[in-house]
Amino acid sequence: MIRPVVCCALVFLLIACRDQPRREEPAAPPQVQWFDTDTIVVWNCDASRRQRIRVYTPPDSVPLVQPFINGINRTWPEAELQLVALNADTVVVTLRNTGWLTARAGNTGAEQYLAFASLNLLEAQPVHFIRFDLPRGVHAGPSVWGRADFLDWITTDTLSTDR
Repeated sequence: MIRPVVCCALVFLLIACRDQPRREEPAAPPQVQWFDTDTIVVWNCDASRRQRIRVYTPPDSVPLVQPFINGINRTWPEAELQLVALNADTVVVTLRNTGWLTARAGNTGAEQYLAFASLNLLEAQPVHFIRFDLPRGVHAGPSVWGRADFLDWITTDTLSTDR
């Protein structure tokens, strides 16, 4: 009598255990690196006051130029900055809509855009100069910007905790 009861209990336990789903360890979320983003803006600026405002600090140097171009284009969609070439330490760029910058942005708007774009592109690791290949217009034309153009600018860090 004990044998059939034990056999029935074992069969019942096997069936009961088999129907329960296995507990698996949850998969670790994929590790996302800071440079996996396709859009980076490090600086905002006020060209008329010669002031640059840090809005983001990458945890490491950024070896790519395209995330900065994407950030500039998200901020200023009317211009649409395009990468032409990266030659050693110089980024060569142009605009899809050059007429906006050269004729319609005004002197202040053109200077603001060129400063904003230059400050951000200069954050890319290999970049020391930005060459804007633009047709000469009323408010802007071909130009080269470098780090030395911003040495006398006031720098504000919005990320500091000393407020």
